[in-house]
Amino acid sequence: AKNYIKSLPKIPKKDLSVLFPKANPQAVDLLDKMLQLDVEKRLTATQALAHPYFDQFRDVEEETEAEQSYDDSLEHEKLSIDQWRKHIYKEILSFSPIARKDSKKRSGMSL
Repeated sequence: AKNYIKSLPKIPKKDLSVLFPKANPQAVDLLDKMLQLDVEKRLTATQALAHPYFDQFRDVEEETEAEQSYDDSLEHEKLSIDQWRKHIYKEILSFSPIARKDSKKRSGMSL
């Protein structure tokens, strides 16, 4: 993916406020910061949640951070489609969301 992106012609950055003139300026600012190609400039999930756009939706007490970083060890592996399917299937089976009793009460959703 990196090689493909590097091979593309250089195009000036678009002004998102011009592309989305009726959008909330805070939403445009957040989108701009989330779409940075340079990972050093791009917002982390924690930084994105702290953006003013989310102030009205945010409940800091509900937020958690991952205990470990994303495992990208397979990024450079040459796997067949079948091997990727098996890996993804195993990941899905091992997924265990964190259930919180207080979340259930606030949202009205049942787990």
